[in-house]
Amino acid sequence: MKISCTPVSISRSFQEGKMNLECYINFCGELKLDGIDLLDSICYPWQYRNKCAEFPQIRNWLEKAGLKLSALACGNNFAKMNAEDRRDNVEKVKNAIHEAAELGAPLVRIFGGYHENAGGEQGMVYANGFSYILQGIEACLPEAQKNNIILALENHGRLPGLSFEIRAILDHFKSPFIKCLFDCANFLANNMNETEDPLRAYELLKNDIVHCHVKDWGKPFGTKADLRVAAYPAGAGGIVPLRQFLALLERDNFQGYCALEYEAGWQIPEIEGVRQSIAYLGQIRDTNRVLQINKQA
Repeated sequence: MKISCTPVSISRSFQEGKMNLECYINFCGELKLDGIDLLDSICYPWQYRNKCAEFPQIRNWLEKAGLKLSALACGNNFAKMNAEDRRDNVEKVKNAIHEAAELGAPLVRIFGGYHENAGGEQGMVYANGFSYILQGIEACLPEAQKNNIILALENHGRLPGLSFEIRAILDHFKSPFIKCLFDCANFLANNMNETEDPLRAYELLKNDIVHCHVKDWGKPFGTKADLRVAAYPAGAGGIVPLRQFLALLERDNFQGYCALEYEAGWQIPEIEGVRQSIAYLGQIRDTNRVLQINKQA
């Protein structure tokens, strides 16, 4: 089990000017992580204070901190009514592919899109939403293949949200360049109208998972306004079966990264919450090693 962290975990610190990219990388190095995720510059400009100056330094900063770049995340949304907006989101993904190739990231996290009841445009439902998403992925796949970058589709925003929807999209393309980014908590929350057992979802998708997001929730919720009371630090007694999920990854000898996505900064300050969550994930990893979970398969 390789542990990573996404900048979303300390996004408020970035946006309030308390954290910059070099400090974030050094902070993750101090935590003895195996890698870190970064975010693309178009959808997440707050990650950079001066991209032109910082971007060429990222590889050096990572090397000094003893970290690998585990993923680059794009914040696209293919589920747009307007054709020009859909083309714009294809270009966002292509830009992220180029940034990932430049920095040496093996994959780009992509979204499908947002259902109308999950922050999307009015009238964006499952049928038309998935149609636009298939078109968007199809337009991006040649660029991903050209640059040897995997597009890792996250269960997010309901489009897709359930494992059978992700499975259908992957089966539609049957390409080694479109795989799954598995967020174990999003099956239980993130505006889902039907929740799903993440352990069940894992069994359906395990052969195509290339990256994971790990976090915890205190309860299922239906609107983003509930985030302040629903998000928990990892190990704080939430509803996500993190120990069971990570044991399954160990059992199956998962070679990707598990990136912490801490979203409970309102309850425990971000830096402390990240430290607490990473420590908990480390305890799980140590336990799985003692139990030799991966040798029992």
